[in-house]
Amino acid sequence: MENPVALLFTFLRDSWLWQWIWCVLLFLLFLLLSLLYRYKAVAVILKLAKKLRGSSWEDLLRALSRPISALLLTIGITLALWYLPLSAETMVSLRLFLSRALRLVCLWLICWAGFAIVDNVPVFQFRFLGSAEAVRRMLRRTIKVLFVAFAVLAALETLGFPVGSLIAGLGLGGLTLSLAAKDTASNLFSGLVLLVERPFAIGDWVSCAGVEGTVEDITFRSTKIRTLANTLTIIPNSLVSAGFISNGSERKMRMAEFTLGVCYDTPRAALEQLLGDLRSLLTGRDSIVPDTVVVRLTAFSASSIDIFVRYYTRTTNYNEYLEICESLNLEILSLMEKDGVQFAFPSTTVYFGDQPAEQPPKH
Repeated sequence: MENPVALLFTFLRDSWLWQWIWCVLLFLLFLLLSLLYRYKAVAVILKLAKKLRGSSWEDLLRALSRPISALLLTIGITLALWYLPLSAETMVSLRLFLSRALRLVCLWLICWAGFAIVDNVPVFQFRFLGSAEAVRRMLRRTIKVLFVAFAVLAALETLGFPVGSLIAGLGLGGLTLSLAAKDTASNLFSGLVLLVERPFAIGDWVSCAGVEGTVEDITFRSTKIRTLANTLTIIPNSLVSAGFISNGSERKMRMAEFTLGVCYDTPRAALEQLLGDLRSLLTGRDSIVPDTVVVRLTAFSASSIDIFVRYYTRTTNYNEYLEICESLNLEILSLMEKDGVQFAFPSTTVYFGDQPAEQPPKH
């Protein structure tokens, strides 16, 4: 009589139902491993290595948890399908498909993990470049493009495309592509010039190519500027580098100037008093650079005596600058009221009445 355990093992091995159950259990096992790694592995690693907590390595572990979890799930799906109890012919086709699909998915996961590494590993932060955030961002993008190019070429080879012939074909068509991409090449070269010379950085307030706003991004092809109207303007780098660039964030002070028009019937003594009071007001403010204060009677206009006023604030913040200007303008109103000086308005004098007739000359 045969061993009952051997008979049970043979039955389970040859049982169609057991093979399906085995595939399902295999998939559930790797699904469980995937979920555990996704939600628990990072916490366990950080508990064992407390020095990693709060550093960029912790960010890397959290970023890698998702592609690694996806890899475990992919392995589980592949193994479950690999051992399905199907006919031999079907299994040959299925396993050929699974092998190719697994390679493609692995290439995608490599790109995903590579992006996470480039974004989080300190060596890819390029801290030696100082404050050139745009250059660091561009270098990271270049590395990511290389990851994608490698993955695409490997995927094409996996799918059976002749990668060598494709690369040779690109070499033969290089002249045609270069002629067609002349503007693109110009933008790329201009982008390199901007990244090397660094006339502005991300976050600066600039005026260039007729657009004024905050720089949000700098790429090899274009510069993105957020205007005061909150619209995003994308300017080709060839236009940016070809024109004048005004970087407002590099200013050390912010200028304010205006012309104060007073009435012609203002006495000279009142004018002199007003000029002196204005100079004292502006030079006595801590928020204003005293050496930059200019208060001068400059012109006699058609309807007013013009007093030119210019000063520079120590702050370059726009909101603080407006607060300073508002406070000073209110004090100037009080000064003019104290000195008895009034603002001039455009006016026209019209004469009415009969004019006496001219007398003929006497002989």
